[in-house]
Formats: sequence, structure tokens, C-alpha cells
Amino acid sequence: MSINIRRETPADIEAIFRIEAAAFEGEAHAELVNLLRADDALLLSHVAVLNDEIVGHAAYSRLTVTDGDHVQFFPALGPIGVEPRFQGVGIGSALVRAGLGAMRDMGHGLLFLVGSPGYYPRFGFQPALPLGFSSDYVKPGGPHEHFMVAVLDERLPDRVRGHVRFHPAFDQV
Repeated sequence: MSINIRRETPADIEAIFRIEAAAFEGEAHAELVNLLRADDALLLSHVAVLNDEIVGHAAYSRLTVTDGDHVQFFPALGPIGVEPRFQGVGIGSALVRAGLGAMRDMGHGLLFLVGSPGYYPRFGFQPALPLGFSSDYVKPGGPHEHFMVAVLDERLPDRVRGHVRFHPAFDQV
């Protein structure tokens, strides 16, 4: 099976909506991608193509890390979806690996996400809270393992801390 990962084109938008809606069994995540796109907030949008059919999608948007008066910008992965009939065959993994490489190539040192702690650690993601990052997705004293970060530049975790805020469109999901 040969999976091609490439940037989205305008012709892909309908297929992306369909894939995200099917993967998440509802349109909220598909609408999130449209909101990010409409707000020009997508840093990158990848599609996975198998036999000339788009079967997966991953979105990357900008978030803020605020520490007092200091604000820094980093990417966030999500949503990421794979057509249900193609889940479990490596398409999601290919999307994540391509995105990690692209974020490194773009000079980003950290990549955040909210996702399954059983899936993303295999790609280098780890809980962000122990590294000094908080988020509205983590309730005080509650579970936090789903709020993760991949360290793409080993110098950054010692220099960056703070509260992570995803794009406002995420509040609608």
C-alpha cells in the first residue's frame, strides 16, 4: 500500500469535510477545520491519498503559550481523521510522521495536541503538564495525559513554560 501525503488543495475541501465527519461520527471536527481555514489559521493541512482517493486528513493551527506577559506561538495538531474503512492500516501514523517532519522543517520546536494517550506517545508525544504547560483542556487535579506535546527542539522545554491556548475555533467543538 502506497500512501501519498501532500498539502491540501481547494479541490480537497469537500473530501476533507467528509473524512473528518466520518472519523468523528459527526460534523463538529469537520466544521472546526472549515473555521480554521476561514480564519486563515491553518499553518498546514495534509491529506493522505491512497489509489487516487483522499482517505485521511491532518490539520495544524497556531496556538499561544503565555507565561506572564510573554507570549509565544507554536503549532497544534488536530483534528486528524482517517476514513473509517481505512483506519488501523497506518494512514494516521503516516499523517502524524509527515506533520512532525513538516513542523521541524518549518522551524517549530514544539507541537501540541489533545488526543489519545494510548496512541500518540509512539510518535514522541508526552504529557505536557509535567513539562510546565497548562491548558483549559486540563481541569485542576483532573486527568491530564490527553494534553500532550512533542519536543522537536530539545532546547525548548527548559526555556518555554506557560498556559496553552488553542485557536478560539476549538471552543466550538
